[in-house]
Amino acid sequence: MKIALIRRRYSLYGGAERYVMNLSRHLVQQGHEVHIFSHSWPDGPGHHLHPVPLLPGWGAWELVSFNIAVKRLLRKNSFDVVQSFEKTTGQDVYRAGEGCHREWLRQRQKYEPGHKTIGVKLNPFHWTTLVMERRLFEKSGTRFFIANSQRGRNEILSHYQVAPEKVLVIYNPVSSNPPLPLREGAGVMGNREKNILFVGSGFQRKGLYFLIQALPLILKETEVRLLIVGHGNRKKAVRLAQGLGVENRLTFTGPVPEATPYYRKADLFVLPSIYEPFSSACLEAMAFGLPIITTEMNGASEDIIEGCNGFIVKDPSETVSLAAAISRTVNLNLEEVREVNLKLLRQHTWDRHLEGLLGLYREVLRGKTELIP
Repeated sequence: MKIALIRRRYSLYGGAERYVMNLSRHLVQQGHEVHIFSHSWPDGPGHHLHPVPLLPGWGAWELVSFNIAVKRLLRKNSFDVVQSFEKTTGQDVYRAGEGCHREWLRQRQKYEPGHKTIGVKLNPFHWTTLVMERRLFEKSGTRFFIANSQRGRNEILSHYQVAPEKVLVIYNPVSSNPPLPLREGAGVMGNREKNILFVGSGFQRKGLYFLIQALPLILKETEVRLLIVGHGNRKKAVRLAQGLGVENRLTFTGPVPEATPYYRKADLFVLPSIYEPFSSACLEAMAFGLPIITTEMNGASEDIIEGCNGFIVKDPSETVSLAAAISRTVNLNLEEVREVNLKLLRQHTWDRHLEGLLGLYREVLRGKTELIP
């Protein structure tokens, strides 16, 4: 098939960008012709790159101008399937990998002071995004919408008037290839200091500040170190830790292109997100045999069997509950956790992911063929 993929920008550290890059590579390996439409995307073997102009600067202008420009470029070409990862309107398939913006704003409002909530409502970027999101789901003519969790699917159906049969769940693939060897000493916790790993950019949404607030409670029972991988407001995190007297328990790495060394050092993975459609970092941690603690607002919580491979926290701001979950998790048997993780990861292989995606592509192509007189 001749396939077009749409993503506005590339970031070396972005999970969505890494997914699109890996998807392109897998599709090319299977013999498909892949075209990527983006304002900034690296050249690579196999795919054809189509630069998309946009009006720089103001975020709302970028969203609108990119949509207009990519639709114009698509009309100059003919594709069997067009899949977008942006809130555009000229595609056959849209993957809601970043979730539902309306739901994100609803969840965010729970944890922000009133003046910030008002500011968000007045921000042109947010109301433009909401307008485009409604148009995408209700008026764009997109054939199928892909959610990466059951929770994500339910959010779309609850906020927008869209036929349920058009919204399908295709789970994220894990980028690592399980089973991976446990790190040296894993499964033998003893009384040594435990390494808690946090991987994510955007510290507020990922819940890092709640995790730091829980550290004094955790330290009453267990010696821990918090490894923080990703980009965010580091100064705010340090100030918070200093106020709690736990700044010497934090290690920041900044964003890294490959987090494998940190997964290997960790004893458990914690991501107390305010909103997370489906964290691929949780899948990566599972592939390394780590127990997971996250919130019910993370679609990856659908892979947590409480007490077996981790725990689910209802509200990340309830630091007592978060600390208790972490204290319980350090007592789990890591060999047993690893076995549970490997069974659950069977639904997250690239082979299974591509099977579902290509089936959807064939359905789109079949519908187009039937329209030809």
